[in-house]
Formats: sequence, C-alpha cells, structure tokens
Amino acid sequence: MIQSHEPADVSRSRPHAPPATSFATYPASWYLFGTAAEVRRGPVSKRMLGRDLVAYRTDSGRFAVLDARCSHLGANLAMGHVSGELLVCPFHNWHYGPDGTCARIPGTASIPAFARQGSYPVEERHGRLFVFNGPVALFPLPFFSDGKPDDYSAGETFAFTGDCPWYVTTAHGFDLQHFQAVHDRRMLAPPEIDCPAPFARRNRYRAEVLGLTRMDRVLRTMAGSTVSASITIWGGTFVLIEADFARARSRFLITSQPLENGHTRCEGIVFARRHDNPAIRTLVDNVVLPIRRHFTHGYLKDEASRLRQTCYNPSSLIEADREMAEYFAWLAALPQVAAAASSPAGAEWSAAPSERSHGVPELQLPGS
Repeated sequence: MIQSHEPADVSRSRPHAPPATSFATYPASWYLFGTAAEVRRGPVSKRMLGRDLVAYRTDSGRFAVLDARCSHLGANLAMGHVSGELLVCPFHNWHYGPDGTCARIPGTASIPAFARQGSYPVEERHGRLFVFNGPVALFPLPFFSDGKPDDYSAGETFAFTGDCPWYVTTAHGFDLQHFQAVHDRRMLAPPEIDCPAPFARRNRYRAEVLGLTRMDRVLRTMAGSTVSASITIWGGTFVLIEADFARARSRFLITSQPLENGHTRCEGIVFARRHDNPAIRTLVDNVVLPIRRHFTHGYLKDEASRLRQTCYNPSSLIEADREMAEYFAWLAALPQVAAAASSPAGAEWSAAPSERSHGVPELQLPGS
C-alpha cells in the first residue's frame, strides 16, 4: 500500500472535484450551428455533437434542425430539398416535418413508427442559428444582462480550437490563478461568484491590466488600465463576457463545442450597442466591431495556443483552485434532461422574444 507523505492538514485543505466521467460528453446546452443566410440557400448538414445534423428553412420562414441521416436507409437529408414545410429525403422521397415526424412516404399510406428524425430547438439571432442539444431546451438562449438582442449589433464570427476537453476550456472563467499567469491581469479584490439563474454560473471581478504585449498597451491607452468583468457560463458551454473599462465596454460570447477527438471548437461573436443614427451604425459595423473582433480573437487565440495538452486531474487541485473545483462540481450536477416541473424560479419568461424564435422563449436575468 502506497502511503502519502503529505501533511494531513494540506491533504484536508484540498478542494474536492468530481471524476472526469461525471461530465456529459455533449452537454445539454446551446451551440452555434452557422449562419441563417447559408440555410436560406438550402438544407445544410454539419457534423457536430457526435452526429450529423441538418438545418433547413421551410417555405413559411421557419428554421428547423433534425438528425441528418434518414431513418429509412441513412441518406443525408441535406442532399434533399424543401417542399413547403417538409424536408424531402433524396433517396426515396420520405417527407419530414420540423418536429422530425415523417409526414409522407410515396407509394404507401402506412408510416412506420421508426420513421422519425430527432429534432432540436433552434433560434435565429443576429443572423446566426443556435441549436440546443436535446429535444427540449432546458433554458432559453441567453443574452447579456444589460440589454436585449435588438439593442446590439454583432460582428463576424471567429473561431479557434482548444487542445483540451470542453469542461477544462470553460473552467478558465473560474481559474483565478491563470488570470495573472496567462493574461497578466491582477485581481483588485476577491471575485464574486454566484448562480444568477438556473443553469448559469457567474464570476464577477475587478482587475488591472498589466500585460506588456502590443494588444495590452493599446488596450490601456484606448480603454483604460482597469476592468470590471463578468463571466457567465450557461449549461457549461455557452459563455457570456461583459467587460467595462474606463473608456470602453466589451461584450462577447463564446460557444464551446466538444469535438469527437476530445478537443473543443470555440466560436466567438463580439457585440456593440446598436445606434439609430445610420452614419454611426455604419461606423460601428465597419470599424468598431472589426477592431473588437481582432482584439478579442487575438486575446483568446493566444491563450489557446499557449495552453496546449492541458488535462483534467481532480487529485492535483490545490486550495488556490477552489473556485475552479467548485465550478467542476457545479458542471457535473447540471441536469441533462428536462424535469417535469414548471418554469424555474429566478428567471422571467417572455413568450414574445425580440427576434425570430422557434419554440424557445427569451430569458432575461433578474434585475436586467
């Protein structure tokens, strides 16, 4: 038997974190599928979340996402066509509706029970399609606490790959040591960590920008040397970041999609307040958003490139990792299926979201 020579008080002070097997392979959360424009041109299939999915737009303008492989003989439905509200398989012309049910099979009036595709909640926002991994959305598509989607304009999507599992990627938001070690940010006060709504965990902190990189020098000059930031993670994979400097405000989101090789595809979108003045709106869309995208993408891509081959080892966490360990415990406890209960407390539900929504209400944080 191997004995530990570590002092007992040190061993007892270590935070507890769950084993890696506690985390869902593909969490029940929102993910970025792609742009609405590409789906308007015809059905689009993508390999994501361990399966092939297909998105299509009905003649009435509704978006739908289904399992792409036909329940008959596995043909990819993206190679088919849209007929009214139905997606038609290219092989034997089986017709599927937005809810995945087979509505018609040529040559027979009898439709077998297995003739059904998995269907997924989908919402269009800022020209993108977001899909929820599950038959029912466990929480509405989140947005920032200080406004509604119509209040903001969105920049072009950027992407990078994290060389680690999804739960290690998103845990960076609660890894207090790495803020200074990796990002050169010195905490000015202890962070405030809470759960503002079901399926959400938030870290709020104030920090000083200490970095000597070109980006940090420009950031201090243009925005300020201190920042008040909020990182809110929904469902373990959907991240909202709000950062307020003395002379600038930053808002961006990141969706973290688990890949089949154990890595994580991260896709980000930066935002800026939308203006009624057409000239200012043009300036924001063509100058402000591209600059923000450049800085944000560079900041995150640099982190991903430096933190290669990191892995999850709960037994090696120390007291300084306590907030991160508690985040891992929260992740492991997240429900992955819908509960037979009413709307969760602490959130306000609206049946009339500001943008096109397909069966998913909008969520605003309490006090927003």
